[in-house]
Amino acid sequence: MANSTVFSGVKVTWLGHASVMLEADGLVFYIDPFVLPRGAKPADVILYTHSHFDHAVAAPSITKSTTITIAHRSCKLPVRLIDVGAKEKIGGVIVEAVDAYNISKSFHPRGAGAGFIIRFKSGAVYIAGDTDNIPEMKTYKCDIAIVPIGGTYTMDAKEASDAIAAISPKVAIPYHYGYLADLPGDPQGFRALVEQKTNGKTDVRLLEMAK
Repeated sequence: MANSTVFSGVKVTWLGHASVMLEADGLVFYIDPFVLPRGAKPADVILYTHSHFDHAVAAPSITKSTTITIAHRSCKLPVRLIDVGAKEKIGGVIVEAVDAYNISKSFHPRGAGAGFIIRFKSGAVYIAGDTDNIPEMKTYKCDIAIVPIGGTYTMDAKEASDAIAAISPKVAIPYHYGYLADLPGDPQGFRALVEQKTNGKTDVRLLEMAK
């Protein structure tokens, strides 16, 4: 397995846990840069989904004078705040904050965080954030969906496969597993379930964490 993949002009790199780097349209986006490999590229944009310690961390090693930092309003970092339903335009890229919350758990109440749909010129990427399979997902339109499968605080592999079946992206990538000890996840099970539930229409790409 590689730590990155490309689809429709968008390069996705899984850094580890819920940390992801996206590259498209000449821009470098980071989401929740809790995990950063040595020598990580400077960021044009940093997005934070919510305020938990394993998501909202300052990242001076990738921040330059022109870096735009955007976070859900729950975040305590000194950043540009965004609420669910709001959009930000960065160059030709549209960033929309969408719902992310737990239904049967109390870790992430509704309104305490967000996911993001990032619409590049060549394709749209959905970053789910810390969430369960919520009803709103069936309205999300994207080419690439990046969803948590660790369980405990978020969806597990089965719940995430149901979410992917509802969203119907062209590519699905699991994350938020395998880094912290209590979130082992089941990526192979996720892939099998998605292939079954989408009749193979969604391409599941398993990435290894960047080193």
